[in-house]
Amino acid sequence: MHRPSAPRRTHAERSAATRKHLIATAIDVIQTRSLEDMSIHELARTAGMTSGAVQHHFESKAVLMMQVLGELIQSGVDAGELWPAETLPLHERASAFVNAAWQLIYAQPRFVAAWNIYLGTRNQPEVLAQIASLRIELGEQMEAGFFGAFPELENAADRHAVVGLVFSALRGLGLLQLFPSTAEEVRSERSQAQLACLADLIVAHCEAAAAPRKPRKPSRAPAARS
Repeated sequence: MHRPSAPRRTHAERSAATRKHLIATAIDVIQTRSLEDMSIHELARTAGMTSGAVQHHFESKAVLMMQVLGELIQSGVDAGELWPAETLPLHERASAFVNAAWQLIYAQPRFVAAWNIYLGTRNQPEVLAQIASLRIELGEQMEAGFFGAFPELENAADRHAVVGLVFSALRGLGLLQLFPSTAEEVRSERSQAQLACLADLIVAHCEAAAAPRKPRKPSRAPAARS
């Protein structure tokens, strides 16, 4: 029986597939070896291509790193259910969020790889400009998701400070993986304890924001001097 042949992909589709393959290969090289090992030549060798073919898609390592960083960040956001349902009880919601954020993003090797890219390209202005743009875009996306999961904070005066503190704490915990000075079991216990503290902080701010404000007592007019 004659099987119909699959439709031929367009040049744009083939090019997009090749770029996706190269980005995935670059991430694998960075995660399994190091950022220093990730060169156009090494990427071409690992991907089974020529250096010229790689440079057809990415004219320099800096341009490639921009694309790799964008993929690393976005994959962390897309990798599963990050945001808990707002209908969950507050304590359960806060705990679910910090643990999901930790497991899906900040405890992942790709998070350390992303920071290796950032630290390794600080003297390349065009890369830093792209990173700044990515961080702004990601920050807006994460902030919107956070307020969707914790609507109690949406109108709080300090809402942006709370979000910044939460994600700064998660980033700090993730970056500690660059300095493994204790046994894995001890690090895991400490991380879980710190995540629990972070969940408690979210709960405290949500409860404070949701609490009804007490009306101010009218101030007494100063007594007239005789």
